[in-house]
Amino acid sequence: MSPTELKSLLTSLDLSQVNFARLVEVTPRAVNLWVMEERAIPGPVAAYSRLLNALPPNLRHIELGRLNERGTGMRDGMFGITFQGQHGAGMGMLVFDAGRVYGSDSEGARYDGGYVFNESSGKANVNLKVRFPPNVLSVFGIRNPYEWAVDVNTVIDPKQNAGSVIVKTSLGHQLNAQYKYLRALPETVEEM
Repeated sequence: MSPTELKSLLTSLDLSQVNFARLVEVTPRAVNLWVMEERAIPGPVAAYSRLLNALPPNLRHIELGRLNERGTGMRDGMFGITFQGQHGAGMGMLVFDAGRVYGSDSEGARYDGGYVFNESSGKANVNLKVRFPPNVLSVFGIRNPYEWAVDVNTVIDPKQNAGSVIVKTSLGHQLNAQYKYLRALPETVEEM
């Protein structure tokens, strides 16, 4: 399948790149790279696309209905965070994007990791690696002359516009944190 064929399929089905990504369980960025001809379309995705296109309209409608069943509880987007440790406080921003989480805070720490959304509980289990720049005093009271990292995890309710959580760390410390939903992620920009 060529990028042109994929674009044509998405147009004929009135399917956004974001929703197609949800159907084939990849990130919207991956779909954008395929249609922009920056990456090859994987064989299983090409086969699924051809099958989807060949389905009779009633079966295609059922398959596209899976979009309403899958991941409806997780609200990806940008979240503001504030946190309080034993030796200070901070604030930052996290981006939740199709199972990935990334961001940074006011002191230059970088956050990278992921989440798993539990449809039954309606909560997301978040696991991050927080990398601190050299010579920055962390809210744990630790300052190192080199970059260092700590693992953190928590559980959030992404349907709430704001909430409080306890963040557990690999150092044995816990932080009190608050999160606030800021906005949805922008749709992938279609080629003009």
